Amino acid sequence: MIVTDGSQICGRCHQKPSVVLCDGCEKPLCVDCRKFDMWGYGCGHVDTKAFCLTCADDEKINPYGGKMD
Repeated sequence: MIVTDGSQICGRCHQKPSVVLCDGCEKPLCVDCRKFDMWGYGCGHVDTKAFCLTCADDEKINPYGGKMD
């Protein structure tokens, strides 16, 4: 997860300062437009991910939380 300094405006709502970049498309996201997911690896290791809604639902980008048809 890449945290931003708030100098960019959210790429989704275009209203609030960004706090993080989407782990899929790298779009800057505000606190309301980010969606968190957790990817587990091995024994007890978890990476926290932040996605825009589009990338969060795409199983090619977010295989652990994406929606499959």
